[in-house]
Amino acid sequence: MHREFIRKNPVVVSILVFLVIFIPIQVFKPAFLYNTDGSIRYFGVGYKNKTILPVWLFSIILGILSYVFVLYYLSQPALF
Repeated sequence: MHREFIRKNPVVVSILVFLVIFIPIQVFKPAFLYNTDGSIRYFGVGYKNKTILPVWLFSIILGILSYVFVLYYLSQPALF
């Protein structure tokens, strides 16, 4: 039943996986994405308030990985 739903709606499931991972990250505001005052770090290197992994790049990578995870899950034979 679950696998059939995922097979019919892989994009919806990917979005749900993305949100389950991304929302807690937004709530906890880790130091590699945010400054100490809670503002978003800018893209760049060399300065203390810049990062090589800004929030927008992190969200794009996470979205792609969540979709690939769902496709990988569907490609594996069911264990149960």
